[in-house]
Amino acid sequence: MKKMSFFKISVAAAILVSFTACKKNDDQTTTNVNNPKTGMEEMISEKGANPDEASITQTVTLANTGNRERGDDDGHYLYTESNILGTNSIIGYKIKKDGALQWQEQVLSGGSGTGKSLGSQGALVIDKEHEWLYAVNAGCNSVSSFKIGDKGKLTLGHSADVDGKTPVSVTVHKDLLYVLNRATDNIQGFKIGSGGMMTPIGGSIQPLSSTGVDAPQISFTPNGDWIIVTEKATNIIGTFKVKNDGSVNAGTFTASVGKTPFGFDFSRNYMIVSNAAGGMAGAGSSTSYTPYNGKPTAINGAVASEQAAPCWVATTKYGRFAYVTNTASNNISSYYVSPWGGLYLVHGEAAKTDNGPVDIVVSANNYDVYELNGKSNTIGWYQRKPFGELILKGTATNLPLSTVGLATY
Repeated sequence: MKKMSFFKISVAAAILVSFTACKKNDDQTTTNVNNPKTGMEEMISEKGANPDEASITQTVTLANTGNRERGDDDGHYLYTESNILGTNSIIGYKIKKDGALQWQEQVLSGGSGTGKSLGSQGALVIDKEHEWLYAVNAGCNSVSSFKIGDKGKLTLGHSADVDGKTPVSVTVHKDLLYVLNRATDNIQGFKIGSGGMMTPIGGSIQPLSSTGVDAPQISFTPNGDWIIVTEKATNIIGTFKVKNDGSVNAGTFTASVGKTPFGFDFSRNYMIVSNAAGGMAGAGSSTSYTPYNGKPTAINGAVASEQAAPCWVATTKYGRFAYVTNTASNNISSYYVSPWGGLYLVHGEAAKTDNGPVDIVVSANNYDVYELNGKSNTIGWYQRKPFGELILKGTATNLPLSTVGLATY
């Protein structure tokens, strides 16, 4: 009888424990459902495993206490390109300790701009060592190199003609430089030598998938093994294998998941591409791809932002976030990039901008973000918050009407 009573008591206790556990799980599930923001922030935090969270938290703390430092006050700079017809030039800004921009110089590029927007990402780029800047001269079909000297000052090194028309985007990896020629729908490579001298590489000229593809960007993959080109008019992503001599194989062309693939940047080991959807209101999206096998494969499809004309993309230093400018919505969207490459919209509108936001970059300190407004002729300066938000801090004004591109270090 005592044994039976003990058995009944044990069963009752087990049922109670089971009920309590289920109730706890139900409460947790309800919390996640009713508070999606909490669930998203838990995912984004990565339990502190990503250095991005710590670096942002530390920088914010220093800023709030007035002790924010960058080490060398003269160590960080931002550049853009006037693209003025007949007298193209590079405009340089010093990035002050607090992230504000201070106009520094305007250096002639040795070529001509077009006097209007290029509609491209990567009109100017800086090499990994921060020793040289390269820029297109779309109005005279050439590309120029600039030595980056003390305090970010630029000196023109060399201007080289391209074998094509209307170069709009350029990319560099070690001693190789490739340029995208929009009007002739081809790419071309140069070997970079002493003094920034650029020598054409035999066998490097390759056509895109067709004619009139309206290609906006060319870029090496981070390992330098492939060159990638997006094509807006054909909804195609082209990939070109880089050979040992610096030339490239004929392109492989893959249909993009989203419509009107435009700008892109790399995050972790993935390529984040904006899909402008022809500029249709509320139809914008972005897609994460694996880019390294010559045939980009989408991870989790076209992730909608419900914004108009998402075009330019910039990712953070440790890969957690991608920021996309929405040219027709006048704002910036933020996405979270998971360790496995999944893309998740965090804020459809992480910040408002001036009129016509185009190029965007994340600064070397991984905290300040700068974007160029093509219709307002301004550069907006923002500071990051830990979960994808951006706070507007200042604006640089009076840029030429035709200004394109942003590059920073």
